[in-house]
Amino acid sequence: MKPAPLAFLARTAPGWPRVQAGLLGFSLGEVAATAVALVLAARLMAAALLERHLPSPGEVGWVAALLLGRALLRAGRERLSTRFAARAVHGWRTRLADLALTLGPVALSGTRGAELATLDAELGPRLTPYFARYLPGTLHAGAAFAVLLPVAWWLDPLTAGLLLVTVPLTVVFLVLVGLATHAATERQWQAQTRLAARLLTVLRHLPTLHAFGGVAPYREVLRASGEEHRASTLRVLRVAFLNGFVLDFAATLATALVAVWIGVRLFGGAAQLAPTLAALMLVPELFGPVRQLGQDRHAALDAEPLVGRLQALLTRPPVPSGTARVGAGVPRLTLRGARADLATPTTPVTVTLPPGTHAALRGPSGSGKTTLLHALLGHVPYAGEIEVDGLPLGALDLEAWRARVAYLPQHPRLLAASVRDNLRVARPDATDAELVAAARATGLHELIESLPEGWDTPLGEGGVFLSGGETARLALARALLTGTDVLLLDELTAHLDPESEAEIHAVIRQALRGKTVLHATHRPAPPGWLEVPLGAVEVAA
Repeated sequence: MKPAPLAFLARTAPGWPRVQAGLLGFSLGEVAATAVALVLAARLMAAALLERHLPSPGEVGWVAALLLGRALLRAGRERLSTRFAARAVHGWRTRLADLALTLGPVALSGTRGAELATLDAELGPRLTPYFARYLPGTLHAGAAFAVLLPVAWWLDPLTAGLLLVTVPLTVVFLVLVGLATHAATERQWQAQTRLAARLLTVLRHLPTLHAFGGVAPYREVLRASGEEHRASTLRVLRVAFLNGFVLDFAATLATALVAVWIGVRLFGGAAQLAPTLAALMLVPELFGPVRQLGQDRHAALDAEPLVGRLQALLTRPPVPSGTARVGAGVPRLTLRGARADLATPTTPVTVTLPPGTHAALRGPSGSGKTTLLHALLGHVPYAGEIEVDGLPLGALDLEAWRARVAYLPQHPRLLAASVRDNLRVARPDATDAELVAAARATGLHELIESLPEGWDTPLGEGGVFLSGGETARLALARALLTGTDVLLLDELTAHLDPESEAEIHAVIRQALRGKTVLHATHRPAPPGWLEVPLGAVEVAA
């Protein structure tokens, strides 16, 4: 059973036990100094009123020194909590980035990009109040209750008995209002994520929207999403205001009850002025942290939807990884009933690919071709058996294995940069001679030389100045530069006409001779390639 999001956040905060001990020490010292200062002040005031004995400078100095110590301890507590919050938020942002890089785009494909962007953007604003105020506030409220209530009992047991009833009642009000806040903050988070997703969609597809006259309708969609976000935010603010009002009312009512109770007993001669006055002065100090906790409770609940998403990401089972490494040379790949182990059923395949095999992995859309390639890369878990030179894939060091494999998607990502920079994405340290060799091997060299600025010609965003076949050649040139032994192609030629596809197959046959190539495709295998249909019981190379 997963822990509640806020409990998970506190438990996994780096360095929290040590900081918790420090904060608790500051709080206990601050509350103790406050209690002693107020008891001394109450005795001095009672002596001045009843005995007309003015306090000496030394007595006033003691009270002033205790109050100064209280201020210094509070400043230390706030400094420690603020620094802890900054470290915690930085740690969570680093952890989120590492998690995204570890899982990769395949494992995160079910998570909307807008939600990830909102998670990263909201880490600071939502988690800082929780770490800086709410967590320290809970410790301070507990320390105040643990110290001040026994002191009040020592001073005036009847007043302490009344506090034993009113303080827990105030905490109950805090919990009840928090239940309403939880639902409101969840709706507000969903509205914010929805607005971010639609805004990202507009920015990504703005040229298409302009071309087809879709700007005006989508402007209305954004306006409606913004209005939904505004309304949900106002609902959260209303609940937060109600939260503060309820706690202020409860604390004020409890203080008034104690004051009336003490006043009646004093007028009736059933109590002494000094201890009851000190007990009355302690009441605001007891309720003050609870009231502050009520205000900060909203900050904690505001962070809860975000933490719930973080918790879901962090608790995803990782792909198994070992320490074994494959020897030098092109490896043998063996698949027995292998398929990506995902919620959506996929079709298994059984095949052995000796070194240097060029194979076409065929199957209909949705049958699991692409996900099987991702399983071979170690990006998603797999079922069945996958072996590399006789070693189970799960026993391999996945980082070392991925360095031996190149993955080419149907639409390779090209930068709005020069041809040279786009090729060096694969290997930043590649020399110009190596770039030329890769371009010649893939039939790109003549095209590059014919460009206006040659190797320094910018390709435009997404490579808009290249055709589909030229983009595929550039992707193959990248793969050659990496020097990988295994290439996984995902529908690389699906958008090409038969003539361009045949040219790409000729490039693969010539440039990738001796390397293992597995091409996921709908089309028949080229001449000389091994055809591997998904669902096949056994395919012999």
